[in-house]
Amino acid sequence: MGKDVSERKIYSMLNDFAFQWLFNRPGQEKLTISLLNAILQLDSSRRIEDLELLNPFHPRRFRDQKLTIVDVKARDKAGRWYCIEAQVHRQDAFISRTALYVASLYRDQARAGSHYASLMPATCIAILDFDLFTQSQRVHEAFEFRNADCSLWLSDTMALHYIDLTKYDANKPRSLQTTFEKWLNVMKFSETYGRLGVEIPGTLSEEEPINMAIKELQKINADEKMRRRMADREKEALDLAIIKGAVYKRGKEEGQALEKLEIARKMLALGIKTDIIMQATGLTEEELQKLTQP
Repeated sequence: MGKDVSERKIYSMLNDFAFQWLFNRPGQEKLTISLLNAILQLDSSRRIEDLELLNPFHPRRFRDQKLTIVDVKARDKAGRWYCIEAQVHRQDAFISRTALYVASLYRDQARAGSHYASLMPATCIAILDFDLFTQSQRVHEAFEFRNADCSLWLSDTMALHYIDLTKYDANKPRSLQTTFEKWLNVMKFSETYGRLGVEIPGTLSEEEPINMAIKELQKINADEKMRRRMADREKEALDLAIIKGAVYKRGKEEGQALEKLEIARKMLALGIKTDIIMQATGLTEEELQKLTQP
């Protein structure tokens, strides 16, 4: 006998599959636009009105260049670029990873023969369910190119935003919450809102994109095929976090590339996907191919 529906696990909006299904799928642009505008709090002249969702892979220009994949990649009508990454498990060097994401987003606009003036602003947003900056109590930390005394700002280059759900204040009355805080509420408690039949507070349901996101999350949590996909992604994310932690610690202690090769061999033997192995170990596709050769 299976579990009663009311007792089944509800997958969070931050589950990799769920997040991409909600925010990186054609037809869902309204949700992504609402989330971006809420986080970035752009003035009326810069608000995002139209958005094109793009392939989340950053192309490699060289064979040994690291492949990067984000949850959401998009470009607005004004030509500005965005990537969003949802992360539940703490990972070493996460700041370096997000810095690479935004640098790749900016760099990849350049094409042979193109002028530097054609480069548009690139923004990377990381939505986290762990405390990345223990010295800060703010939910939202933003990093931009400014000079030492903050009197000059390179506004049309790159920016990094970190959203820490562990620091969200759930005690603020919903009637006083901004759209940004409402999105935080839904993401923080999405395992509650994702259950069919749950009552959605009026302050949330009146925000059409947020209401749409909750309904879609409920729908995929009620679908067995979708649940299997979310379960697989959750397991992969946990395995990857554990493996990355082990690789980092061993590499730091011993400084031996052979350790990564040995771990990669074991992962291949377990049938783990090559893209996950590459992310976990930092090995290139060519190096993995050599491991599979007799």
